[in-house]
Amino acid sequence: MEFENIKEALFLISAPIETPNSVDYTWLPAGPEGIVFRVRAANDAHIALTSSEGLSNPMIEVFIGGWANSKSVIRKDQTKPDVFETPTPMVLDANEFRGFWIRWSNNYITVGRENEAAPFMSYSNPDSYPINYVGIRTRRGASGSWIIEEP
Repeated sequence: MEFENIKEALFLISAPIETPNSVDYTWLPAGPEGIVFRVRAANDAHIALTSSEGLSNPMIEVFIGGWANSKSVIRKDQTKPDVFETPTPMVLDANEFRGFWIRWSNNYITVGRENEAAPFMSYSNPDSYPINYVGIRTRRGASGSWIIEEP
């Protein structure tokens, strides 16, 4: 088997992280300025950005493909109203990995799709705190498989 690049080869041999339909996040150490990942889920891929491991504030949550895979939002400190919302119909797929990136720098959070430079969501967080952990989960009846490409 030949690969066009090393990233493609690493993607194919990386073991996915499985997330059940659950309120519990799986916690991972965060990279210094972002995360690149692929997820396979029917809906509701949730990513939490926190200072400490575990569900605690301050926290930013990114919901991709929520509301029956119809929209995506950024939520602050587990409370509504959401700080950013955009329609994203069919952004996730239960049978196919879809790639995304989340970046954070100077309290500015951006979320985009693989191979697209422009974000489809962004938020300027007025509260400064380090992002040391990333939590991943799937909700609302969906389980998921995740491949973390870059911490």
